[in-house]
Amino acid sequence: MLGAATERFRTRGYAGTSLDDLVDATGLQRPSLYAAFGDKRALYLASLDRTIDRAGRALDQLIEADLPLEQSLKVMFRAVIDGFLTGETGPSGCIMVSTSATSAVDDAEIRARLAAFVELEDGKIEQLLAARGDPRAAAHARVATSVIHSLSVRARAGATREELETLAADCVALISR
Repeated sequence: MLGAATERFRTRGYAGTSLDDLVDATGLQRPSLYAAFGDKRALYLASLDRTIDRAGRALDQLIEADLPLEQSLKVMFRAVIDGFLTGETGPSGCIMVSTSATSAVDDAEIRARLAAFVELEDGKIEQLLAARGDPRAAAHARVATSVIHSLSVRARAGATREELETLAADCVALISR
């Protein structure tokens, strides 16, 4: 249920997703939806929390895989691109980058989750790079995170897989020199 709601929010954003959309996506009727999650905003926040948790676990798995630096980056970017090119109606990018950034302007809780997500990405990628011997792990992590965010936007804007892979390859080459 939460996964289906997250996908609907990822595709249409918070403001663009109605309760009827969430009923359609989850298969729950309104009373069940309210009983399970509360209101639409609570469901959106739960979707953001789910995304933060999943991203953290994925990066932890990559850190534990103990692959060489360049291969670690390639695996990370491949997974990101694969995810960003999926969606209910086409490439939807990342819910955090593509939808919460808009809502974060007016909503302190959404802004806090977005900040936590960026901090998590920076921190986990820095940990990955440091474990692979990168002497500039912190700076390179911020560059990699920025490229990930750009990939999300570019995927939503219609960039091809090849275009996204070229950008990721450029980042890998820059960091792994």
